[in-house]
Amino acid sequence: MNTHRAAIYDPYLDTLGGGERYCLSVAEILSKHGYLVDIFWSGKKSFLEKAEKRFSLDLKDINIVPDVFGIEPSILENIENKKILKRLIKKTHYPLKHLNKIKDFIQKYKTTRQYDLLFFLSDGSIPFIFAKKNILHIQVPFLKKNINYNPYLNFVKSKIFSNIICNSKFTAKFSQKIFPKNVEVLYPPVDVSKFHPADKKENIILSVGRFDNILNAKRQEILIKAFKKLYPQLQSKWKLILAGGSMVEEEKNTYLSYLKKEAKDFPVEIIVNPPFEELKKIYSISKIYWHAAGYQVKENKNPESTEHFGMTIVEAMASGLIPIVVNKGGIPEIIKNDHNGYLWDKISQLVDYTLSLSKDTQKLEELKNEAIKDSLIYSKENFEKQFLSIINKK
Repeated sequence: MNTHRAAIYDPYLDTLGGGERYCLSVAEILSKHGYLVDIFWSGKKSFLEKAEKRFSLDLKDINIVPDVFGIEPSILENIENKKILKRLIKKTHYPLKHLNKIKDFIQKYKTTRQYDLLFFLSDGSIPFIFAKKNILHIQVPFLKKNINYNPYLNFVKSKIFSNIICNSKFTAKFSQKIFPKNVEVLYPPVDVSKFHPADKKENIILSVGRFDNILNAKRQEILIKAFKKLYPQLQSKWKLILAGGSMVEEEKNTYLSYLKKEAKDFPVEIIVNPPFEELKKIYSISKIYWHAAGYQVKENKNPESTEHFGMTIVEAMASGLIPIVVNKGGIPEIIKNDHNGYLWDKISQLVDYTLSLSKDTQKLEELKNEAIKDSLIYSKENFEKQFLSIINKK
């Protein structure tokens, strides 16, 4: 029996963000459909177990293999074709750094050509890879000025790829200017079937996101600022819960320490690295969902600093929360104002929308029903069907 082989490359796997959930969901789907799946990675292997728990994925049959894309030249000393390389050096007088580049290219060629499918998360560049079918995935809306842009080389490299996939129309808008090939949109998979509203909800405003200040920072400090303005106006007791992951130990995370200091003396609860089951429960009992990634960002100038899609927003919708979220990036593709949530540009709008909803149970119920219904658009089942359609296309 011929077994298909697939490989996944994502240089940011240990961050366990939305892009990583996307790539690992692809790995899970491929494994489910009979592929032997390898992940190129030379960091700590423990991320795989953490990803299973955090994202509720089945990754038990996924293999981790050395990262041929970030491999050190010294590792390549024993590769074949040494004689060819020596002849090249002798004839061309290539310095050692060029020798290493040649070795690196040969190793990538020999490794990637063994696969039937290679799914590659781009960091803004287009690599040379040689699987039977190559898919380039773009999570971040890069601008030409921020990457090593070469239109001629990009044109040649793009011929290698059968598909270029983006996570939103927003990302695709920028990517189409860089990549000389039609770009497709495949929204990220959200396992909405695992999220449900509780029979009785509590007066909780929830936000879920990483606790850091790297790319498209979640801006939890803005949410604390807004809550401190809102809290004195609320007629009943509400609390704000900030849940999310930390790449470093909690006590070493300076941003977390800052948030705790800012939230002091207010009913703000910060939950770090919650297991999936705990996070589901928090979603289920909460009423309103806040999100601030992209606040005050000029999205045409710095699109990478916005939320490129918003998977946690969809999780919140499926759990019956009303999203009140920043009107930037890919978020307006999910949320329609006064239909399934609200979009805001100013902190005063975030406060006003929330205050209004806190007093209007009928409106809360109407928006909740629409949010739950619209969340189904981004289901894992829809993602799987569309992804399989893409890879099975002749």
